[in-house]
Amino acid sequence: MKIAFISDIHSNIHALKKVMEEIEKEGVDKIICCGDIVGYNAFPSECLRVVKEKVDASVLGNHDYATITGNTGWFNEYGVAGIRYCRSVLSDEEIKFLKSLHTHLYLDADGLDIYVTHGSPRDEIFEYVFPDVSDELLLQFAEIADADVLVFGHTHIPMERRVKDKIFLNPGSVGQPRDGNPMSSYMIFDTESRDATFKRVAYNIDAASKSILEKNLPRFLAQRLYLGI
Repeated sequence: MKIAFISDIHSNIHALKKVMEEIEKEGVDKIICCGDIVGYNAFPSECLRVVKEKVDASVLGNHDYATITGNTGWFNEYGVAGIRYCRSVLSDEEIKFLKSLHTHLYLDADGLDIYVTHGSPRDEIFEYVFPDVSDELLLQFAEIADADVLVFGHTHIPMERRVKDKIFLNPGSVGQPRDGNPMSSYMIFDTESRDATFKRVAYNIDAASKSILEKNLPRFLAQRLYLGI
């Protein structure tokens, strides 16, 4: 089975449409989102519509959760602005969809137990699992999740780690990459070969950035798209 993993779309419809166009060429069996469909950028409704139509399943991200609850106590000013904007434009039906998302999901394919969450198995919404995390902690996560493959989001940084017989992955971010590369990131995982292939996609950053400014969101959110930070 070939599974496309996407994450951290963050209301960037220009990036999401380009990524979905590329994924459609890959002949994948499933598309899974690791959370944070909304937040930061200008098109939460449009991104939710694409996810509902084309993505097989998504988990709940911290920005999705904040949009549901209005609780932004752990966010900086840019995150707060994005959540307030989302809550002002999303319909009750769209909020209901976010509420329907679970904090994790399991897939079973080719003898692999695959666990997907936004954060980590011990804090599925908020904990960051960065690429330099220790082997010991990764193995703890694998034990908690009771899985062979663990797929995270949240950091906006692509990751592939293999420790003993366990695989740890992060597809990076569709809508706001933070690894110094402004191109959208996604990942294809082949459950038979157990190979992870990371892909980058150029999109119209000018249009996405202009839209942020037109919606009176912070200028920094528009600028960071060009920098991949």
